[in-house]
Amino acid sequence: MAENYTAIKSAIKKTQSHYKMMPKIVRSNARADFRIIPLYEKLKFGAGDYQVIIHPVMQRSQDKQIVLELKPQDDGSIAFSADIGIEQEYNVYLRKNNGEGYVNIECFNIYALNEDLYTLRPYRGDMHMHSYFSDGKEDPKYVVSSYRRVGFDFMALTDHSNYQGSVCAKELYDTCKHDLALYYGEEVHPPENPVHMVNFGGSFSVNDLIRENKDKYYEEVRAIMATVTDYPDMANEKEIYMYASCKWVFEKITEGGGISIFCHPYWRVTEGYYISDQLTEYILKKKDYDAYELIGGYFKHEVPSNELQLAKYNQLRSEGYKMPIVGVSDSHGCDRNELMNWYGTIVFSKSDTLEDIKAAILDMKSVAYETIDGESPRIHGEFRYVEYAYYLLKEYFPIHDLHCSAEGALMYRLSVGDETVKPILEALSGTCRKYMNEFWGQS
Repeated sequence: MAENYTAIKSAIKKTQSHYKMMPKIVRSNARADFRIIPLYEKLKFGAGDYQVIIHPVMQRSQDKQIVLELKPQDDGSIAFSADIGIEQEYNVYLRKNNGEGYVNIECFNIYALNEDLYTLRPYRGDMHMHSYFSDGKEDPKYVVSSYRRVGFDFMALTDHSNYQGSVCAKELYDTCKHDLALYYGEEVHPPENPVHMVNFGGSFSVNDLIRENKDKYYEEVRAIMATVTDYPDMANEKEIYMYASCKWVFEKITEGGGISIFCHPYWRVTEGYYISDQLTEYILKKKDYDAYELIGGYFKHEVPSNELQLAKYNQLRSEGYKMPIVGVSDSHGCDRNELMNWYGTIVFSKSDTLEDIKAAILDMKSVAYETIDGESPRIHGEFRYVEYAYYLLKEYFPIHDLHCSAEGALMYRLSVGDETVKPILEALSGTCRKYMNEFWGQS
């Protein structure tokens, strides 16, 4: 089976690999200074007359475009300034006069953002995955290096009923400097409650908390049950217990500073979905969780499960419910060309710290994406962020992921005991940040 190391699955264009355009993210309704720098000698812009046409993508009328006449710089680059309009993507056509008229050389793409989003940065993560500390196929350390190789910025191992897989990974990678934000995690399975929940980043194990004092767990869950007065079927004590158990888990994850995730409600097993739609909708409406797993790690034959999760999200949004969302792979192996890197989350956050990631998700500044092998990307969430994320998938992440892959390869070597890579990892640290700064014109 082919390895699943194709990064975000967006092809790297010549305008990304052979030129450096700075910046590619700018403030909306403001003047910006641009520079297009050929990265190879043969591509340098020679003497002559050039033209830049800046054309908005969302408003295609000719009177919206900007036309600039210019000459190349002495170093063979192109520099220009322009007043960029409202928040959206813009095509930047670079043309040269060949004596008979202007002909296109390349088309670059920039994106203008309003100030609130311009000050944030995109981070790509997976918040639900497994190693052989539960039913996964590989060592936690290998899983982490594999995810970095394909461009993830943040992650946590979330093994079933097991916090130690994430501890094992962090113990190794915390001994060296790198740019992957790696957190603790686990999938929580309370007794007599089939609902799956993820503890992402929590400072302690909720599973261990239950195991160490099960009597206290039941006592506190029963106390929550006594407060439930509006369940659609008040005679269904079993489901009321399941809801109260979930609420207890979500509260404990919050106590540990983690992000609580309500997982894959439309997972179909044998005769039907593993929990009732009545319970799913009640949990979603109560919003005791931090994030709804809008897109989960389903195989291709299980696509209806994600479609139902999307449909439920759209229905409740139309009814006025605000629902923070994430996408996850729920992968159980990295080398089988399935699930791992098919699904994930992009958050628009101040940083990749757990606190900022959580704040962004709770503020609805995240999208769930699908990049299933052999299919076109699909992105879900608020329209503004979906539109922006599609631009990032084709313009930002391909080169970003190349930088990550170098670090991930070294992390793999460290995972098998090669400590000589530690100074190399330290030397590479900051590479993605430098690229990000260039993209935003802040280098």
